[in-house]
Amino acid sequence: MSTPSFIRKHKLWRGFLDYRWVLILSIIIASFFSLILVNNLYDYLFPDESKGIEININNEDLEESIKPIEEGSENISEVTNGEIEISNQSLIDQKENLKEEHRSVFSGSLKFLLLIFLEVLIFHFAVKTNNILKGEKVVLKFNQFYKAQIRMIKVMFRKWVYGLIMYILISIACSIIGFSFMIDPIMFFVYGFYLGFAFLDNYLEQSGFTIKESAKCIQSHFGASTVIGLFASIFMHIPLVGPLLVPFICAIAATRYGHESKMEAF
Repeated sequence: MSTPSFIRKHKLWRGFLDYRWVLILSIIIASFFSLILVNNLYDYLFPDESKGIEININNEDLEESIKPIEEGSENISEVTNGEIEISNQSLIDQKENLKEEHRSVFSGSLKFLLLIFLEVLIFHFAVKTNNILKGEKVVLKFNQFYKAQIRMIKVMFRKWVYGLIMYILISIACSIIGFSFMIDPIMFFVYGFYLGFAFLDNYLEQSGFTIKESAKCIQSHFGASTVIGLFASIFMHIPLVGPLLVPFICAIAATRYGHESKMEAF
């Protein structure tokens, strides 16, 4: 049974809609992240190499305008000219570095933040799905939501640190063997695994697993964690619908997978 049909059959949206403040907050957060993710995706796919200023001037006027500049440049020492050239090159290098540093398509930082902000939604549906699968009637209270939120912050902070370490190691390795172009694609899969980890951890949390115990268990389900995370990472870029529905769908899919594979028996 696919996750969408499972959602329709059990009408999992019921109950959550009663928490209107959570729904409104989720929509605001999803809208904010949609704007950032879409803008960054557009900038990555269609980089603006140059934003020049259009000057409407004919050739004769242009030549006349350049003459004073050429004459003035002759009076500038070679040392000064060299310093100006170095400064210009420094600005160009800094611009290129900024472009390279910000690639939301391959980065996990923004998506980690989104999961933190929407943890209430994720945990709600993870528990509700688990209730259906196991025939339980766990009623969530504020204290449980609070603990789940703190845990998600801890998990995502750790994965953010691990991501930085992995980026450094992979960058060094790829540079040595001359495969620098593979850094971003590899990191895309790494961050995918970390995102999937967060969803599967929500399932194991309900079985009393600590974060450390959860990490050991999820490592043995590397493939499932990566697939769930890649799905989330890709479809989060759909404006509004992605950031709002993807965490909801992935929370249910991860819970169903955890139940069917008996992850808690690890």
